[in-house]
Amino acid sequence: MSMDVVLIAAVVVVGVLGGLNLLLMLAVLRRLREYDEKWARAGMDNLAERRLVPEPGTRIADFTATTLDGADITLRDPAGVSGVEGPLLVGFFSTGCPACHEELPRFVEYAGTVPGGREQNLMVISGSADDAADIIEAVSPMARVVVEPVEGPLMTAFSVRGWPSFVLLGQDGTVQAGAGGVATLARSQQAVPV
Repeated sequence: MSMDVVLIAAVVVVGVLGGLNLLLMLAVLRRLREYDEKWARAGMDNLAERRLVPEPGTRIADFTATTLDGADITLRDPAGVSGVEGPLLVGFFSTGCPACHEELPRFVEYAGTVPGGREQNLMVISGSADDAADIIEAVSPMARVVVEPVEGPLMTAFSVRGWPSFVLLGQDGTVQAGAGGVATLARSQQAVPV
């Protein structure tokens, strides 16, 4: 008899735990559905499909920016990029981005291989010049530098959505290659500077 009571008690405990588990799972599913709806409304549902940089062949919007040394860089249709004799390597960094600091030596090394030298390389830094002093110091010998806010003219023109990002821009203002890392950009057949 005592064994029957223990067995009944065990079945009741397992049943109660199963019921609580079911209620908990339903609550989690309801919460996930709420988050799914919020993500969809915010456009986050296809975040994984979005590119950080524009696709090859994309024409960049006209822009004008001034480098730290006072030079103007302009893209105006149909003249193309002013002051550039071939593909322009453009790196987008942010002062608060740990991955940018990891990618910085690779950008400096790759920029050193671009024919035409410093004039063919551009570094766009989102943030303040004071916060970007270490990046500016490392990059200045190899590239011209523009410091601008997050929604600055170059970030907007290139439609860059994350850092670090790298674009090889043709003289005509179209993207030849783009990537989130220098190694990926360098591997691209289109990214070989001519």
